[in-house]
Amino acid sequence: MRIHHTSRRWRAAAAASLVAAIAVAGSGCGSRSNDGGGSGSGDKPFIALSNGFIGNGWRQTMIAKFEAAATQAQSDGLLGKFKVVNAPGENSATEQVAQIKSLLLQKPDALLIDPASPTALKPVIQQACDAGIKVVVFDSAIDAPCAHVLLNSFKDWATAAAEPLVKGIGGKGTVIVSRGVVGSQPEEEMYKTTQEILAANPEVKVAATVNGMCDGAKAQKAVLGVLSSVPKVDGVIGCGDGYGVAQAFSTAGKPIPALTFETNGRALNYWNDSKLDNGSVAVMSDPGQSVAALWEAIDLLDGKDIPKQLTFPIVLVEQKDLGAWASALKPDEYAAWPWTQDLFRKQVEAVKTGGAPVQPPIPSAAN
Repeated sequence: MRIHHTSRRWRAAAAASLVAAIAVAGSGCGSRSNDGGGSGSGDKPFIALSNGFIGNGWRQTMIAKFEAAATQAQSDGLLGKFKVVNAPGENSATEQVAQIKSLLLQKPDALLIDPASPTALKPVIQQACDAGIKVVVFDSAIDAPCAHVLLNSFKDWATAAAEPLVKGIGGKGTVIVSRGVVGSQPEEEMYKTTQEILAANPEVKVAATVNGMCDGAKAQKAVLGVLSSVPKVDGVIGCGDGYGVAQAFSTAGKPIPALTFETNGRALNYWNDSKLDNGSVAVMSDPGQSVAALWEAIDLLDGKDIPKQLTFPIVLVEQKDLGAWASALKPDEYAAWPWTQDLFRKQVEAVKTGGAPVQPPIPSAAN
């Protein structure tokens, strides 16, 4: 594979100039690297991933999928080495900026970023671009024109989470809204969409708004904390935290309302076994975005023409596919589309031509 990127000699000089401007930060929490023999030299690129938040199962699945794909890409001769660094704390942009500055000093060929903020990372992303590093931001929009962006439609996610639930409760009743990672660009867009849907259904009243962080355990605690003050709840609109919310209602001795389930094995099996038919749905963004971002970085380094922004499909688990997904996932594993390099390139063409999105296969238990 021929790599079309700025020469390593120039990039080394650019990185050296960054040393004077950047205080050397710690390598971050949860750092993992795979040197693939330790050199990462020649035509085999070094790709680093900066993750702004690791505190929920979706992010953990996202990292696991990336590491598995990157390891395979090494074996296939497409990648020299890779490194993953997870920022500590609750989605702190300051911590992630320090993490990225440290990564820049290690001179990766490409940098993948799941960002903690749509705006705060702009200066450090520009520094990466100025050093000749290809930057792919995924799972969020970003205010950084030099970066390529790969994301899911958060409006589609929020719509699929709220509209079936509102319809399932007959367009009237009382709901709790469980918000996601507040402060992130996806959550801001999703919350806005949720508010628009609720405004269009004035007979649905919001009894409480909590911060579930798109995490079942956190949502369970947050919802349990407000149930004593809410006499009746017909539904909980969340961003994939329904299993934990169901436990909160069970603990409080209240009937299980319509829920937005997370797309992990535990939640899907609970939904499948309980046979809830009340407007519940399972929908989340795709943790496999990290794998698609890996293929994008490799193709960008190879000089391929890729649009600056790519929108990839969300993971929506419908009743007809519930059994297949439930049997394929471990309890804490989230549903992820299996993006191969070929499927990634087909989706890029679909984006370019305005064609129908690629529909990857549902993984089997054997995968």
